[in-house]
Amino acid sequence: MIEPARAALIVIDMQQGFIDAASPLCIAGAAATIPACAQALAAARSLGMAVFHVRREYAEDGSDVEAVRYATWAEGGKPLSSAWPESLACPPELEPLPSETVVIKPSWSAFFGTGLHERLAAAGMRTVVLAGTTTPNCVRSTAYDAMALGYNVVVLADATSSRTPAVQEANLEDMAFVGCQIITAGTLAERGLETVRDIAGDATRAADRGRQSAEAVPEKQAMPVEPRSENATPALASIETVSTGWINKYLLHYTLPDGRPYTYEGVSRKGPERYEAALTALGAGEAPVPDAVCIVPVLPDGSVLLEREFRYPLNSWCISLPAGLIDAGESMEEAVARELAEETGYQLRSDVTSPVRPLPQPGFSSTGLAEENVHVVFAQVEPAGAAAPESAELIEPFVLPRAEIRAFLDANKTPIGTRCQLILEAMVL
Repeated sequence: MIEPARAALIVIDMQQGFIDAASPLCIAGAAATIPACAQALAAARSLGMAVFHVRREYAEDGSDVEAVRYATWAEGGKPLSSAWPESLACPPELEPLPSETVVIKPSWSAFFGTGLHERLAAAGMRTVVLAGTTTPNCVRSTAYDAMALGYNVVVLADATSSRTPAVQEANLEDMAFVGCQIITAGTLAERGLETVRDIAGDATRAADRGRQSAEAVPEKQAMPVEPRSENATPALASIETVSTGWINKYLLHYTLPDGRPYTYEGVSRKGPERYEAALTALGAGEAPVPDAVCIVPVLPDGSVLLEREFRYPLNSWCISLPAGLIDAGESMEEAVARELAEETGYQLRSDVTSPVRPLPQPGFSSTGLAEENVHVVFAQVEPAGAAAPESAELIEPFVLPRAEIRAFLDANKTPIGTRCQLILEAMVL
């Protein structure tokens, strides 16, 4: 978890010259973000985070105004200079405390020509939380410079602004794709930095462990693959078929290590011959052959694709991941592509070399009931068209932004599959 003392809130360009509608440099969405910026500011102060107010102040003669905005600036009353002093001020809600630092920047990025990096590094801060305006310019250039300098970068979606909602959404998506963590001011206020990953620190620690491992162990040591219990194993004497159908019921007759007979009830979608072959292979220590796939579809911006599906055994809608049985003669990759298309209308990304990443081995759905196993597969996906579920399948795909997973899990009241719940929990660790 990120320590608040090692993180800083950076409020960028929240000045009247960018907020006041009378200014030619006004950003259409900036004024609406003042409450969210104030919420973020209050949260940072409460957490004990450092706060930096980064501002722009032009020379009255315009000698340092960006060329692309010089004409607009000069003809519009010279905002953000001493020629229009009111435009330099910030809204009262965002007024700095005496203990907080005000940084004047000469260009777009808060790190360019300001000494901000040196101040943060000297204080041991490795995480920056960005608020302010404008998202495509000053916020984004600050985010990219911070990432290049090795910081964890968090952007507050509702405390940053662009000239249109579409521009805002596109820029947040781009920043999320390259590694910025997108949350809201409300999340910062309610959960602090609990949802923020220490990406930079994890990478450094992993590199350190790799170096230490290389120094300590010259040759890679193989670990035991199949740790076994020292206790004797019950022997499967026979399998009795009780009933058959879509689900088959069996009685498993065992001989316990002390010679006593023991009968256990099991169910399977496999018929008698395939069921016996599966139990025999598993008992001999053979690797399980996947019966089904469970897909974790990840979009380019890091969001995860989920489903609301009516599950007849529950008589209820359920939150789940796309999943399905692997058909006879079908590879795991083919099953993934087919289930994605049928249930969601998404497809595997064509611009990624290896869009399918399965876990090392399948996992069993319920070891106390059945031998069915499911291979969990992480898939890089993109929209492709309309879904085509079977007529009795009631499925509603929806996209959950990664930054909202924690809040979704905390608020969800709909039944949710254990596998889905655990995977989502792991994605916010």
